[in-house]
Amino acid sequence: MKVILEEQGLRDGFQTLTQVIPTEKKLDYIDQLVDAGIKRIQIASFVHPRLVPQMADAEEVCKNVTKKDGVIYSGLVLNLKGVERGIAAGLNHLACSISASNTHSQKNARLTLTEAKRAFKEMVKLSKINDVTVRGGIQCAFGCRYEGKVDANHVLDMVDHHLDAGIDELALADSTGMGNPKQLGELMEKVMEKANGVPVILHLHNTENKGYSNFYAATEAGVRIFDTAFGGLGGCPFIKSATGNIATEDTAHTAHQMGYETGLDINKIASISREMEATLGYKLPGQLYQLVDNDEIKMI
Repeated sequence: MKVILEEQGLRDGFQTLTQVIPTEKKLDYIDQLVDAGIKRIQIASFVHPRLVPQMADAEEVCKNVTKKDGVIYSGLVLNLKGVERGIAAGLNHLACSISASNTHSQKNARLTLTEAKRAFKEMVKLSKINDVTVRGGIQCAFGCRYEGKVDANHVLDMVDHHLDAGIDELALADSTGMGNPKQLGELMEKVMEKANGVPVILHLHNTENKGYSNFYAATEAGVRIFDTAFGGLGGCPFIKSATGNIATEDTAHTAHQMGYETGLDINKIASISREMEATLGYKLPGQLYQLVDNDEIKMI
C-alpha cells in the first residue's frame, strides 16, 4: 500500500515567515526535498507580493528550479491573474483553490463565495486550454475561525461544483485545524464516493493537535494523498491563530509504521528541518526531526 505526500513547505510553510528566505535557498531546499524522495512539491503561490512578501519571487523560483523527471512541481493560484502568472512561469500543474467560507474567501481572495465559485470555473477553463493539470481546492472545509462550523452538505455541494468544472484532482483543506477524526472520516467517505476515481487530496493543519489523528481517519476513509510540510511549517496569513501543516517526516514515519510506503527518506527530510531550525533560530512544530538524529534512542 502506498501513501503520497505532497510537500508544501516551500509555499504554505514559508508564506507566514517574517524572515524572507532567499530565492537561491528556496531552490536548494527544493533540490534537497526531491533528493529525499518527494514526487509532488508546491514551490510557490502566485499572489500579490504586498500581501504575501515571501512569494514575491514566485516567477524567479519557477524559472530557475531544476525539474526532475517524475516530479510534479506546482503552484497555488487564487484567481484568474494567478493562473495567467502560473502558466507564464512554465508550470503545468496548478492548484486552483477557493474557500468554503464566505468570510475567509473575502479575506484571502478578496472575493465573495459566489464570486469565487464563478471565478473558479474560469480559472479551470483557462488552465485546461493551456494543457495545465488542475487540482481543485476547497479551503476551510472542516471549520472556519470567522464563521465557526462549516456545514458538510455545503462542502459536498462545492465538491460537485468543482467536479462539474472539470478538475483533474480534488483537494480538501482543514485550513484552520478545526476538524476532528469522526467528522473528517465521515465527510471524506462521502467525498471519495462523489469523486468516483478522481484523485482526492487532503491538506491538514495541526492547529488543535488533531492533525495526525485526522490523517489516520482519512486513510481509513480511503484517502491516499496528503499535503505536508517539512518540520511542520505553515499557516495562512488570513486565518486567525493559523499554525503549521502536519510535518512531512512525522507523517511519513506514522505511515511507515501503519504499513504504508511513501518512498521518502525520513532522515534526509529531518536534516532539512534541522537546517531550517538553525536558519530561523527557533524550534519548528514537528517532532520527529528532533529525534532521528539522536543515537541514544531507538526508532521503530
